[in-house]
Amino acid sequence: MQPNDNHKMLRSTVWVYVLLPVVVSACIIGAMVKIQWVDGAEWRERANHRVEMLRVDPAQRGTIYSGDGKILATTVPVCDLYLDMATWVKKDKHGQPVLDRRGAAIIDGPIPDSAFYNSLDSVCRTLHRVVPDRPVSYFRDKLLNARRSSRPNRCFLVQRGIPYSAWMDICQYKGWSRGVLKTVRYEEGERSVLRQERAHVYGNMGKNVIGFKNSNSSDTYTGLEGFYDEKLRGTDGLYRYRRLTRGVWLQDGGGDLSDWGEELTLDSVSKQQRVDGVDIISSIDTRYQDVAETSLRRQLMRYGATSGCAVLMEVATGYILACSSLVLDTQSHTYVESVDNNVACSDLYEPGSIFKPVFLTALFNDKQVPLDTARRVRVGRKVFSQYSGEISDDDDRVDTVSVKRALAVSSNVGMCELAWHYYRDRRSDLEQQVRRVLPYEPLMLDLKTNEPRGTVNRLQSDRGFLNFCYGYNSNVTVLQMLTFYNAIAGGGRMMKPLFCKAVGRDGDYRAVPPVVLNKSICSPETAKQIREMMEEVVQHGTGSNIKNNIYGIAGKTGTSSVYDARAKSYIPDCFYASFAGFFPSEHPKYSCIVVVKNVRAHGRQAAAPVFKNIADCVVSMDKELSHIRFPEVGDSASVSRRPVAVQHRDYPSGQMPDCKGLTVRQAVALLEARGLKVRFDGYGRVRSQSPRAGAVVQRNQQVVIHLQ
Repeated sequence: MQPNDNHKMLRSTVWVYVLLPVVVSACIIGAMVKIQWVDGAEWRERANHRVEMLRVDPAQRGTIYSGDGKILATTVPVCDLYLDMATWVKKDKHGQPVLDRRGAAIIDGPIPDSAFYNSLDSVCRTLHRVVPDRPVSYFRDKLLNARRSSRPNRCFLVQRGIPYSAWMDICQYKGWSRGVLKTVRYEEGERSVLRQERAHVYGNMGKNVIGFKNSNSSDTYTGLEGFYDEKLRGTDGLYRYRRLTRGVWLQDGGGDLSDWGEELTLDSVSKQQRVDGVDIISSIDTRYQDVAETSLRRQLMRYGATSGCAVLMEVATGYILACSSLVLDTQSHTYVESVDNNVACSDLYEPGSIFKPVFLTALFNDKQVPLDTARRVRVGRKVFSQYSGEISDDDDRVDTVSVKRALAVSSNVGMCELAWHYYRDRRSDLEQQVRRVLPYEPLMLDLKTNEPRGTVNRLQSDRGFLNFCYGYNSNVTVLQMLTFYNAIAGGGRMMKPLFCKAVGRDGDYRAVPPVVLNKSICSPETAKQIREMMEEVVQHGTGSNIKNNIYGIAGKTGTSSVYDARAKSYIPDCFYASFAGFFPSEHPKYSCIVVVKNVRAHGRQAAAPVFKNIADCVVSMDKELSHIRFPEVGDSASVSRRPVAVQHRDYPSGQMPDCKGLTVRQAVALLEARGLKVRFDGYGRVRSQSPRAGAVVQRNQQVVIHLQ
């Protein structure tokens, strides 16, 4: 070996044993410095998340009650049913397939073959009971196809949003417990199949008032749910947990925090106490709501309307006792409460002849107009100017009648003659007078809804000015029009429509007091004159088909043609039919309005009977009006059939109550409250039931009710 070779080897040895450790040490120290000081905060945060975490305890959303103490909307637990459908051949300890008596290999899995097929029908019947739109065969085919698949799904979705009780029933079937998944894995982690969901006890009834959830991915609501969302929602609890061992977390014992910043971190938050949402007591009375909806739906179906609404209001307070807005669902061909389509609160329309009392009130208020109800006006037909065209009534025979009679027969010519005489040269004054008595501005309702501002079109043209006097050339909502009628019933005091009566929890409620919008839209004398004129409408005018001798009704029929914005013309033989008024007219306690849209009928035919049915039922159920006696059916003194009131004999717990005469909603609510399962057929009210009233029944027993 040459000397140069020895020197090279020595240098290599020095590099390996001296310089390399120095370089490695420097790299390690550099990495330690970077981890400790440069990236220290990030790594410490990651470490904390491995040993500490924040868990959210969701607050319970408050319950919405009706004014008569029934639950309208509450939060209930629901589950998504996922099954582990994996299968494999069962083997013995030697690895050989286990055979059954027929020599076939036994298929095992989270749900063994024998357990799966033995309980399959029971599971499908359970699912059909909670999802009646899907037949038993649908679930059976779905589960069999998943079971026989060549690649079984270990997270197979059977049905979303089934009641927790039904989910537990499926878990309790022999052999199914291991196959029902409790959590589901997603990219962002695991999620429990159990969740809280809003349930409407009375189904679709009054949902525009209660509120719809805007979408499945959003927690925003309409109606009362949306307006009182912050109060109903409450405050979620935040708790810090520390990891004891793998998979075991222990709640930190830190105290409550009364204040924290916008950004919650593990270091800043130990615990935030959960505060459940408050409850809402709405003004809706389920008895009156059911009557209004049933009567309205029947009339919509009879005339083939596209939509309609019926609203009942308490005169003294402005509380809305019933508000039904039904729209034709073209898929199911039924009338339902539809999301974002509150006919009563959000739709503008030309009111037609129910505007005439507004016009007359404005005239009586004007000190420059010496008007009384006995003044004679022309009716029939008349041409007011070369630009107005001819104005005509349904009965076009020319005559002169009193103003009171002109309203009773709903004369357009009579109203136009008054307007032409007093306001032809001061049309803006008429508009101002009308705006003082009819609330065109939004009412600022305690519902989250798209409430629009009413409009008055330009009155410069003669025809437009005359049309305005009998309900055209102006657009309002149904509730704005009812607010005026309620004010007339209250002697001129205009109350704000309210849908909520109290807010609170655990029996400690804060009342929502009535709100006065205008102390006096007219004098008590004027209100009395208008009331007497509207009584004449029912007694001897266009509303005479709903008069009776039991209690007084004051109101006004209305019919307006439907305007087609695209064609810029009115649709022939297509009307908005309406009736608005109050009762008992002697001492008004309730005001009501009914509007039926897009029908070939007038207000007298399509809307007034709904008003009459609502009024009859309300008077018969109101204990304060017990002095008003309805003659029994067959009584010779009877002028109208006694309305069907809800009467049933209750029985002690464990006995079948008497449901005869109840609506299906009332019967179902009564029976399910006792833990009974209900099946019904037909439509209308309960005609018979099985078991009979007074029979001994057990919890979960099925009851059959027949409707007619």
